[in-house]
Amino acid sequence: MKIKTDFLLPALVLCSGNSYALDLLFEPDFSFKERYDDNLRLQPDPIRDNWVSTLSPALTSGYISENNDLTTKFRWNELIYHGESSLNFSEKLANLNHQFRHELFKTDFGASYLEQSSLSTQLDETGSGNLRTQVPRISKSLSPSFTYFLTEKNSLQLSYNLTDVKFDRPENIASSNAFSDYKNQQFSAIATHAYSQRLSFNLIGSYSKFDSISDISGFGTVRKVAGFDVIPFLSKGTTTYNQNSTTLNYQAGLQYAFSEQLQLSFSAGIRNTDTETVGHTIFNNPLFQSTEFSQNSRTSGHVFSANLTQKSEWGSINLNAGQQLNPASSGTQQTSTTFSAAANYNLSERWSTGINANYLIAETVSTFGDISSSNNRTYAAISPNIRWQWTPEINLDFSYSYRQQYFESNNQTAIGNSVQFQFSYQPQINRQVK
Repeated sequence: MKIKTDFLLPALVLCSGNSYALDLLFEPDFSFKERYDDNLRLQPDPIRDNWVSTLSPALTSGYISENNDLTTKFRWNELIYHGESSLNFSEKLANLNHQFRHELFKTDFGASYLEQSSLSTQLDETGSGNLRTQVPRISKSLSPSFTYFLTEKNSLQLSYNLTDVKFDRPENIASSNAFSDYKNQQFSAIATHAYSQRLSFNLIGSYSKFDSISDISGFGTVRKVAGFDVIPFLSKGTTTYNQNSTTLNYQAGLQYAFSEQLQLSFSAGIRNTDTETVGHTIFNNPLFQSTEFSQNSRTSGHVFSANLTQKSEWGSINLNAGQQLNPASSGTQQTSTTFSAAANYNLSERWSTGINANYLIAETVSTFGDISSSNNRTYAAISPNIRWQWTPEINLDFSYSYRQQYFESNNQTAIGNSVQFQFSYQPQINRQVK
């Protein structure tokens, strides 16, 4: 809902006591999903199937004015696992975005607070791929940016991004590097030159800092006491690892508009990463004293991103590809290579169909003291769907999803299939109310 009114802008948007017109936003919506999944945890040998119901009320609010916008959105996902109530979960997703525009500059600010189930997040490029158990994941982020228009064709953007992720791990998996807390900060600068109305170039430089804490328990190596080897189980213990990494990233790119409907963007570059890992081991056997160690490494790699978008009256096509070093919940950073495609086709005024496909290659090899751990995996998903607009306020969706994940360390492949029905309702409130 947009309500036309007059309002005195607060100091937040850098204005004095003049009167400005605002469009106030107030848009509630609600959706209900019913899903059948034959391999919810995506294991090589699933032990059961699941019916999952999701109730999702949401509210978008804020305002739009001549030179600044504010949007907040809150969504509550109530997940109900029939026959396995121990997995029932309440997800809370809150986002805030603000933009201020001036002739010479603009500012953007974003913030989010997300409480999610690990079953919803561990398969993406920042996850470890571990769906064996459900762990609450709490993510907080801040992302301010400042863009200065040097000339009509040249601009400089400075931005900062902070992501803080924590897992509320139960005692039975308190020691696991599959659900590692981490914090990632990135400072970046982007210089853009508009060569023409269709073509622009950019240079990107960024510096990021990654910090992670991991606990691994239960391992043991042969130790010597008074010159004699001690069998491994006597030297088991828990090791806490702190990993700190810094990465410098350099990229060059371009954006080209073939037409108003067809656009291409591409960038590529290199990265250099310095990593320090510090470990502290406490042994279960009192005969052994705690030990500490540290190791340093330097790596380099390629980064790139590409996007092709086609929009028309019949629908849209979106193709993406990229490679970058991502923070991850596996206790270290991982190189993620991603390919995705999305297509939507309007069959009629009320009927539409589409398909989404994703392919991820996640590569990470961690060396903790004398223990080397690989979490290399590939993940593929494809999901066709069909939508019917029952009324201007109500949409009905039906979709099928195929998922496949392969772990290199154990040479195992897991396959899952699911079907989902979704009912969504967004009231069409009179937007001309004053």
